Amino acid sequence: MVTTELQKSDYRIRKLIGVLGLLLPFLLLFSEGEVLASISHYYYLTLSSLLFIIILSAFALFLLSYKGYRIDPTTEKISDDVITNIAGLAALIVVFVPTRCADSGSVLIDIICKKETYPLFGHNNMFKGTVHLVSAGVFILSMGWMSKYKFTRSKNDVNNKIYKMCGNIVFIAVGLLIVLIILEKLNIKFFLEDYYVFILETVAIIPFGVSWLIKGKAIENIKDLKDKVM
Repeated sequence: MVTTELQKSDYRIRKLIGVLGLLLPFLLLFSEGEVLASISHYYYLTLSSLLFIIILSAFALFLLSYKGYRIDPTTEKISDDVITNIAGLAALIVVFVPTRCADSGSVLIDIICKKETYPLFGHNNMFKGTVHLVSAGVFILSMGWMSKYKFTRSKNDVNNKIYKMCGNIVFIAVGLLIVLIILEKLNIKFFLEDYYVFILETVAIIPFGVSWLIKGKAIENIKDLKDKVM
């Protein structure tokens, strides 16, 4: 396989993407002290909206800046750079085309929806809501693809099983999300139907955060720091 050495900046970007992935759902949750129907609905509350916009925008910038390895034409059809660019653009769309101001599970957001006092790019348009949902799916699936198929190209990497497992969890979570959305549209009741999107989004985001951290050599960095201290 044809590869090039990664620059130190690429490793830093990997770690930053990993950290943001791990922090995103929990920062939003704790900033407002309540679980909403989805991560995207936190866009409509003051503090969490700032966190949402900052973190997703940072995701986009880091992904668009990331180059990764040069493509091996004998084994690959798409490069790291293309995938992360797709993910970065999708993240930007998620920010600039937020989810609909509806069915959030929050009384305060319901009031905002009723009064139509939306923050920034807020709306209650079905088409825009669909664009947001598709973009969020593309973003998460791209991260899962990187974990399972791009991070495992080196057969000598001892963490390949972790990368594959993280990628599989992302794909399973997105698959379940699609199934439950269909069930909801068919008015079929199921467990945790009010919060299933938030739960499955979190289940999908955490694994790709873990895989990017490991691929960014965060564990090695921690060990080196520990050795220096001791």
